Amino acid sequence: MREQPDHETLDLIEMRRRLTALRSKHSDNLLITSLLNRFFVKVAFLLTPTDLAHEQYLKSEFERTLIKVEEIAARKI
Repeated sequence: MREQPDHETLDLIEMRRRLTALRSKHSDNLLITSLLNRFFVKVAFLLTPTDLAHEQYLKSEFERTLIKVEEIAARKI
């Protein structure tokens, strides 16, 4: 039997899709698009994270970016 990994593997393609969708959704908000573009540069050319620590860093940065987007979008209302 194959051993199950201890953690869910980071799906960089899905991450880029989500970033692209958010960027399109908030294209009228320069602060959000700039924030998303900065993070997008970090993952744009990655095929896989270099190691587990890098993967955890990318996951946490992605989550922080999503939270910041929500905060910025909420201020606009």
